[in-house]
Amino acid sequence: MTDFAALFKEPWSKLDPDTAAILNRIYTTAGGEAPIFTRSPAGARELINRFLPFYVSAGAPAIPHIEERRIAAASGNIRIRLYDPGASGPGAAIVFLHGGGFVTCDIDVYDGVARQLAKRSGLRVVSVDYALAPEHPFPVPLDDCIAAIRWVATRGGEWGIDPMRIAVAGDSAGANLTLASVIALRDAGASVVRGAALIYGCYAPDLDTVSENAYGGGPYLISKPEMAWYWNHYLSKPGDRKNPLAAPLNADLRGLPPLFVTASEFDPLRNDSEMLSEKLKAAGAPFEFRLWLGTIHAAVNLMGWIPAMGPRVDEVCAFLRRVTA
Repeated sequence: MTDFAALFKEPWSKLDPDTAAILNRIYTTAGGEAPIFTRSPAGARELINRFLPFYVSAGAPAIPHIEERRIAAASGNIRIRLYDPGASGPGAAIVFLHGGGFVTCDIDVYDGVARQLAKRSGLRVVSVDYALAPEHPFPVPLDDCIAAIRWVATRGGEWGIDPMRIAVAGDSAGANLTLASVIALRDAGASVVRGAALIYGCYAPDLDTVSENAYGGGPYLISKPEMAWYWNHYLSKPGDRKNPLAAPLNADLRGLPPLFVTASEFDPLRNDSEMLSEKLKAAGAPFEFRLWLGTIHAAVNLMGWIPAMGPRVDEVCAFLRRVTA
């Protein structure tokens, strides 16, 4: 067991006060729990499923209509879940790909985030329960996500979705899968995506960045050893680490739809989003970038505890409405 209290002596004076308060609560509650990177995948999921829903569900709004079904995908039959905030007639939709390092979390853990996106955007949200590594390493989770996007484009009308008005959004590993899905659909010459929101994503397994070294020691919710653990489970073959669909920082970024890229200030993954923005600019790709000052990784998951995140998520939702109008 690791003594978490001994790890978190980093001063949090520059953090948003509500962020510092919820971090303190999380670490106090975690007590002597073993860190994720010391656990098996099953053990990591047990920890996440036991702790995270309480925090993610805080402030989650009621949604008038929620419906779930199974669709065929690379890993077999996967769940997708519709969150309809009461949109009238055929309309736009957000396909949402959850985070969790490719190894943990699912659409149940992320229920609160999906509810917030649906309520704040006014759009239908389809949350995707893609298969997880290491049981299903790259490219299976990505192929599941692509299958879900294509299902929404071809059969989403059954849920009142206009197939010409689809955006994709994801956080952390879900942002990686979002960007990789958009790239793969572009390369297939069959892109149905009007735009995508990439929330503090991981875009390459390079852990020797300034932000990983500055913020990856443990105090800011996610650590450098944890990221190494996630990547090692997701990428089962050495060659995958340079594959542009696994590490989109290596991809040709030309010809993509508009992207909304966000990074949190005190996040080991901050440089991933900053480097992505530089490459998008060099490629002449349409994008917007926001650095969320005073925040940490998973701040969107904790928005029920951090009032400052509401306006930031509203800005993401405004972008998604705009590109699907």
